[in-house]
Amino acid sequence: MGLQTRPPEWRIAQPPADLNMHQELARVEIRRTAGRLEIDQSEAFAQVGLMSPLELSRSEAARSRQVNADGIAEAAQWGDRFAHIERGGNPIADWALREVTGPPDWIPALVPRPFSVHITYRPGQADIRVQPGRVDLNPAVHPPEVSFHPGTVDAYVRRPGAVTIIPPPLPGLLVDERG
Repeated sequence: MGLQTRPPEWRIAQPPADLNMHQELARVEIRRTAGRLEIDQSEAFAQVGLMSPLELSRSEAARSRQVNADGIAEAAQWGDRFAHIERGGNPIADWALREVTGPPDWIPALVPRPFSVHITYRPGQADIRVQPGRVDLNPAVHPPEVSFHPGTVDAYVRRPGAVTIIPPPLPGLLVDERG
């Protein structure tokens, strides 16, 4: 007698999950107004003689009036000194020396003067608007795949069974002994 066995088969497989994702991008909108830089050099230009024709004529007219007034005042001062020569001093010699040497024509100065250029700045504005995006997740989960095949056990006989019964010889019985 014999046994033939086949073991059971147990298989488990796990398919991976599928992740379906849809993304809407965020939206950023930036609007800005530019800053404003103003540089006013008119005062510096005027100091070095670079003026518009209208400004130049106004400036020269004002300077002419001042030079005229200063000349009249100086002539009156010298006239007073000459009129009162008896007060002492030597006004004629002083006047002659002044005419020979003259007033100083050159006075050192920084041109244009410091801080004669005026700078103003107004910063711009920034308007930032953000519309956040979205993410839609749609996972697909798959169940495990399980398969089971039970094992088998088969019994078999190696030689067919045979039973031979031989009765004991009994006197008086007729037994065919031929087989």
